[in-house]
Amino acid sequence: IDYLTLNQAYWMHFKHKMLSVELSEAQTTSLVERCRKENVTVNTAITLAFLAAQCAILGNKANPKIMVAASVRDHLPKPAKEAFGFYASGVVMEHHYDKKTSFWENSRELHRKLASLYTNRILFKRIMNWIYLDPTIMESINFKMIGTLVPPDLPRYNKLSSFSKQKDVVTSLLKRQDMDIEKSMWGTAVTNLTRLDFPRIYGHLELDRLIMNPGGMFPLAMVNLVIGVVTCSGKLSLLIEHEENTIASTVAEKIKEKALKFLLE
Repeated sequence: IDYLTLNQAYWMHFKHKMLSVELSEAQTTSLVERCRKENVTVNTAITLAFLAAQCAILGNKANPKIMVAASVRDHLPKPAKEAFGFYASGVVMEHHYDKKTSFWENSRELHRKLASLYTNRILFKRIMNWIYLDPTIMESINFKMIGTLVPPDLPRYNKLSSFSKQKDVVTSLLKRQDMDIEKSMWGTAVTNLTRLDFPRIYGHLELDRLIMNPGGMFPLAMVNLVIGVVTCSGKLSLLIEHEENTIASTVAEKIKEKALKFLLE
């Protein structure tokens, strides 16, 4: 009942929306070649494009903090290869777009900063911080954050509301991590499955493209834009998630179009 109540309270307050971008094979090839020419990765260019677009559309309200997911499969003593599991981490940093220089010069600067963060110490620090937490603390995080949203007419209001206001170790943890469901933690979060070499033809069927729903371990309300990227059958696809009260659909559409101009023009 507690989980059902939290779920109901969350959806009473927040509305998730999605935007998709489907590049053609020619557009994908052109983008990859341009990134190679500019000595940056496609992932860096996409991250910067949405950061820059938010800066252009939102102005001073844009959140300069970015989170870029990273695989740790090849960082393990025994590489995970195709083993099933959560072999992912990410790097977090604040980056300000320099309007005085070009998009690609900005991309190279971001690429340089990100490359210095892809170390075992940084990538595994985030994982270890959560792995060694008591499971009850992990479970309590959503109760602590979303419990504040439970209205009096829902079941378990007294229990959930009082726990969310209680000062304890979970409260301290959320404060140290700067996690607040009503506060934008990151402006842009990007996760990229990169290029997947799946066969295109399966008998009479053809795989046209893949689209990935990125999701996340935190409520979407805490991130302006979550961007899932995947390339398959020679075509790059983007799925952009946002929460309507955090970034309105009309604004998200403008940010998307601006980001595509940076990438394709």
